[in-house]
Amino acid sequence: MMTRSGLSDEFISHTTKREFAVQKLRLAIETGFYGPGQILRQWQICEDLDLGVTPVREAIIQLCASGLIERSSHHSVKVKDIDIKRLRDIYHVRRLLEEEAITLSVKNNGKALVAPLKTINRQMKALLKSDQLEKIHLLDHQFHDTVFAGSHNAALIAAIDHIKSSFSVYALWKSPGRLAVSVDEHARFIDSLEKGDLAGCVEAHRNHLESGLTAATTVARTTA
Repeated sequence: MMTRSGLSDEFISHTTKREFAVQKLRLAIETGFYGPGQILRQWQICEDLDLGVTPVREAIIQLCASGLIERSSHHSVKVKDIDIKRLRDIYHVRRLLEEEAITLSVKNNGKALVAPLKTINRQMKALLKSDQLEKIHLLDHQFHDTVFAGSHNAALIAAIDHIKSSFSVYALWKSPGRLAVSVDEHARFIDSLEKGDLAGCVEAHRNHLESGLTAATTVARTTA
């Protein structure tokens, strides 16, 4: 189902109305439909995303707690402004956590992940000339989630999810050439994984994060 925002429900999994609303609102922010510093009015979110009042209210509370949006003056809320220092700090912590997850995944027969990762990366490559930011964004999440799931460490995966969800890289996929770069970097990671080369996997992922940080910083400065 498409809503006024252009965001579909096709790729969003949910078990409750609240969780569904959280995912829809987070996705609207992460793909740039709601930009940094933008005031969010509850009625407008309901209309834009085709959601009920109560789930939206609960979603706002949860995303305020995670740091993606914040309380503003006069009891309103807004998408959190971009803080480049915080962005760098988050990427640093991501590197520490994600490299541990990759190490565990490779040791846990990482070659079993090669086929699904190739499939996801082919789907991303097919979107190189597309403006389907939502689909690109979710496929990228799926790629990394597949890698981290191979660690078989629920606590580590939860920690990675938390740190990634605490700060949105607003509309990163609008950065010129970012998708093509990501697809190439994913391919290098897959190649190392297929060879059972742990050091190569870690290096490929580290380079991927560094280029992502560079792109995210550029987006942050142009939207500040």
